[in-house]
Amino acid sequence: MTDRRDEAVSVLRENRHDGYTIPSATLYPYQWNWDSAFIAVGLAGVDPEAAKRELRTLLSAMWDNGMAPQIAFWADAEGYFPGPDEWEAGNGDVQTSGITQPPVVVPAARHVYETTGDDAFRDELLPLLDRHLSWWVDERSFDGDTVYVRHPWATGMDDSPAWLSVLDSFDPEDITDDLDYVREDRKSDELSDQRPTDWDYDRYVALVRQGKALDWDEAALREACPFLVEDVLTNSIFVRACDDLAALYAAAGDESKANEWRRQAEHSRAGMRERLWDEELGTFVSYDRVNDRKLRVNSVAGLTSVFGEVPTNEQFASLRTNLRENFLRYDYGCPSYVGPDMDYDRYWRGPVWMNVNWLLVDGLRRYGATETADRIEQDSLELLDREGFREYFNPETGAGRGSDRFSWSAALYLDWTTDHS
Repeated sequence: MTDRRDEAVSVLRENRHDGYTIPSATLYPYQWNWDSAFIAVGLAGVDPEAAKRELRTLLSAMWDNGMAPQIAFWADAEGYFPGPDEWEAGNGDVQTSGITQPPVVVPAARHVYETTGDDAFRDELLPLLDRHLSWWVDERSFDGDTVYVRHPWATGMDDSPAWLSVLDSFDPEDITDDLDYVREDRKSDELSDQRPTDWDYDRYVALVRQGKALDWDEAALREACPFLVEDVLTNSIFVRACDDLAALYAAAGDESKANEWRRQAEHSRAGMRERLWDEELGTFVSYDRVNDRKLRVNSVAGLTSVFGEVPTNEQFASLRTNLRENFLRYDYGCPSYVGPDMDYDRYWRGPVWMNVNWLLVDGLRRYGATETADRIEQDSLELLDREGFREYFNPETGAGRGSDRFSWSAALYLDWTTDHS
């Protein structure tokens, strides 16, 4: 284990740039939002100063309105699409993408603070984290409880089968007259087979170009964008983020702000329980606001509701049965999706991802499901020990897939193998 921990530290050092860590030199040459949050979690126990700087750099790319962008283009890099010229977005100091990602930055900040005990770091980040979560409530919620995203990339689970019916509901040529582009994500024949199809990519690019044409104006996009989805993963992390922001405020002695965010967490949990629970599937699902329908797909995203302590005891009983019968029947848990479109090797349509497993393990322990959490954690460590720090893994064979020397896989290995007592 020591050798593998040393290798994990080496991966993070190799991928570190000036104040941030890229996900992978193979495919992702910039700073990604939720990647940096997971990376900071792993760094907290081995290089706390790097962990703090990771989050500071991420939040320094925040827009004036409080959006923390999905990508910050801190440096020039060839061979990535869509790059900064495609997005034409940013905060004045740095070019960025025009979308966000799930707000893991808040749980990560709490983790780093509680690991380091650095009150100055906590107080520095508090107003930034508050501004970011307030942006979700003010700009990305129809009713003040659940929040929505407007691009599959913003969910982190880019080509999940959950989005197929939404993407199929519009013609990309109806929202942009320019679908000319060259993909840069197919670095090899093997990787090409694992990536989203051109059908998917046409719609991804069309949504980007619509956003750019509307100058990333949230009010205009709320009216025009055909992809307005209350993503269950994003909402689960948002609820946990509200709780964690409350805990940071409480640690700082501000009970008024702590109570404000506790109330938001409970309000959002209630909204999820009411609108996103699917009794037949035994899980939470996402919701398509444009077409007013549940996206009834059995994705691991619904299971991550435990990270935000969203399920009631009755709902958790059904969710745990679903997890055991459908997701843990494979040799390695936990596949990202089970159902008719499952593909063991294709991105978010079946492979095992370390970041989702980390969310699940944390959440399951909160419900006292220690045995199930242990199974998922041990499967994760076995995959990482056997295959190295790959981007994702085949749930049947365990074979590593996607990019190699992937930062959050290395970082979360460090967190799992650190003694937190």
